[in-house]
Amino acid sequence: MAIIRKKILTISFLVAISFFLCGPVNGYVLQGLHILDLMSEQLGEAPGLFVSQDLIFYRLGSQVDIESNETVEEYQALDSTEIDLPEEQTIQLDQNPATEEKLKLEETLRFIFSNAFRSDAKSFDSERIYVVSGYRSLTIVDGNIVPAAANRFDLYKDILLYRTRAGLADRLLELGVDVSVSSLGRFEGEIYFILGAVYPDESVSQIWIDRDTFLPMRWIIRGNPPQVDPGSDVLEVRYLTWWKSGQSRYPSSVEFYQDGNLVRVNQVKSFREANMFPRDLFDIEHLRSAYPLAPEQPLLPGEPEEPREVQKAIDEFKRVFE
Repeated sequence: MAIIRKKILTISFLVAISFFLCGPVNGYVLQGLHILDLMSEQLGEAPGLFVSQDLIFYRLGSQVDIESNETVEEYQALDSTEIDLPEEQTIQLDQNPATEEKLKLEETLRFIFSNAFRSDAKSFDSERIYVVSGYRSLTIVDGNIVPAAANRFDLYKDILLYRTRAGLADRLLELGVDVSVSSLGRFEGEIYFILGAVYPDESVSQIWIDRDTFLPMRWIIRGNPPQVDPGSDVLEVRYLTWWKSGQSRYPSSVEFYQDGNLVRVNQVKSFREANMFPRDLFDIEHLRSAYPLAPEQPLLPGEPEEPREVQKAIDEFKRVFE
C-alpha cells in the first residue's frame, strides 16, 4: 500500500508540474475599464506633450538586414524636463520580406490630451500636416487640403491621446476593441493583460498591456473579417522602451507591422511636457481658410479604389520619396 500511495503522489506531482509549465494562462484578470484607469494613470497627467521623432517607412522588397551603429539599451526612467534618445535603433526584419530602401522624414507631434492632436511631417521639399480636434480631422499635403481618407497608421496615437477612462473606452469601441472583454495572454515569454479578446484569439482587434507597468505594448488592428480573408489586412502596432519626462511616459519607438511585415517605425528623438500650444495649430476652420482644397485626381485605369494601408501612406508622401 505504501508503494502504491507513493506512486499516486508522484504522478499527482508530475501532473501538477506539467499543468503549470504547459497549461493555459490563468490568473486573476482585472476588468477592462479598471485596466484603462490604471493605464491612464501611468501615462501621466500633464496637459500636453511635444514629441520630435523620425518617421521611417520600409518598402517591401528583397530581404536585407538594416543595422545602425548603436542599439537602444534599456535605460532607467528619468525625471527631467526633456529626454533625448539615441538617434538610431537596430531593426530586426527576421524572415519577412524586407526593404529595398529606407524612407525617412522628420516629424513633430503635439498632444493636448483628450482633446486635440497635430502631426507635422517634413522633408527638405515636402510637408504633411494631420490635425485632430474633437471628432474632426484634417490632412494637408504640400499646402493643399486633401480629402479625408482612413489611414490606420494614424490610429496609434489614440491610446496615447485620450487620458480619461470614458473617453478612451468610447474611442476604442469605435475602433472595434470591446473593452468589456479582458484576459491574460502570453507573448514572447511574458504575460500581459489583453483588452478586447480572450487569449489566444487574435481574430479581433485587441490591445496588450504590460501586467506590471500597465503601459500598452501591442495593438492588433483588424481590417477584413478573418472569415473573409484570414491572413490579410492586419496592422500590428508595438510600443517599445517607455521613457519618462516629468510625470509623463512615452514610448521611445513605435513599430508597425502590416500582415506580419515591418513597414514603419516612429523613432523618438526627444519629448517634453507642454502646458499649452497656439490655438490656431488645432483650429480646423482656421486651417481650412488658410489652405486651398487640392484638386481631385482621377483614378488611373486598373488602379484600386482603396489601396492597402502601406500604399496609402507612401502615396501621401510620394513627392518626398521621388
